[in-house]
Amino acid sequence: MQRSVAGWCFAVALTVAGAAYAQAPAPGTSVATAIVLPGIQHETQGVDAEYAYIKKNYPGAKLKAQSLIPDKGRQYDAIQITGADGATRTIYFDITAWFGK
Repeated sequence: MQRSVAGWCFAVALTVAGAAYAQAPAPGTSVATAIVLPGIQHETQGVDAEYAYIKKNYPGAKLKAQSLIPDKGRQYDAIQITGADGATRTIYFDITAWFGK
């Protein structure tokens, strides 16, 4: 049986797209994928929004540490948590827009 070129290209495109999708990093797992919280006007509001995000997306997580990371003219909060599953992870937030306000 002979395959058409179009069918073969479609199969390759699906394979490549699937591989790219499977390798996409989760939001907030690094500075490169840091979470930007919309509508924040000042630091107090921003910190509250960070904790609300963590509470919603990582129910039962416990805060371990929080640190400020300056990188290439931007500011990031790195919040280390221990999840309900016992795993420790760091969630990164881009706070440049409201840092120092």
